[in-house]
Amino acid sequence: MKTVAIVQARMGSSRFPGKMLSPLRGRPLIAWTVERVRRAKTCDEVVVATTDATADDEMAAWCGANEVAVFRGSEDDVLARFHECAEAFDATTVVRITGDCPLLDWRVIDAVAQPCVADSAIDYATNCEPMTYPEGISAEAMPMRILKLMHICATLPSHREHVTPYVRFAADRFHHVAIRAEPSLSDVRLTVDYPEDLLMIEQLVAELADRGILETADVFQVVGTLQRHPDIAKALGLQQRDLWRQEVARDEQRKAA
Repeated sequence: MKTVAIVQARMGSSRFPGKMLSPLRGRPLIAWTVERVRRAKTCDEVVVATTDATADDEMAAWCGANEVAVFRGSEDDVLARFHECAEAFDATTVVRITGDCPLLDWRVIDAVAQPCVADSAIDYATNCEPMTYPEGISAEAMPMRILKLMHICATLPSHREHVTPYVRFAADRFHHVAIRAEPSLSDVRLTVDYPEDLLMIEQLVAELADRGILETADVFQVVGTLQRHPDIAKALGLQQRDLWRQEVARDEQRKAA
């Protein structure tokens, strides 16, 4: 049995090209995410899944230079990239993470992964559905058999690009576990989609460092620190959220028409 955390990352973001290697307090953004995922007790291995495009040669080189496992696959068919990566690393359970989440809480990753690790009857676990955690504190877990099933069955372009929407599209087929935050923190945004986000996260990281909790803060401490600085929270909240959900919804509506 082997649980592999696959961190989805590429340099070709249309909203923030090159963001994965953009510096945050002296380290690339992707380094923050990988470091936090590595603290999850449920994950046996952490792999960065990037693309085979020339633009991601630099990403692969960074992984090699920093002893981070890397897999390269399709740029557009991200579901295929995940499936091939999971097969290559002999995963029995897969945890999906996106690389633009530098303040990800590894305790949340463990809470999401544990149901799938402990019970083979669980098909999918996430803290994204319903959304009660901040955007940027997200994880999904599934056994390899479900990733394989999605790879076979998912045909909509948005289902291939965003990896897991098929689980929700065909929800009656799957035993789904939802991990919820109490109280809900869904109004908070902590992801890096735009250059402006990185500037705000840099300020938040500095505040966490000043409080002496940067390396240990859980999601509630991060949000508590953010609430002390409404200017940062407001700036992060200005950006459009969950654009991928809108894309998936349009795709599914076209299929149903």
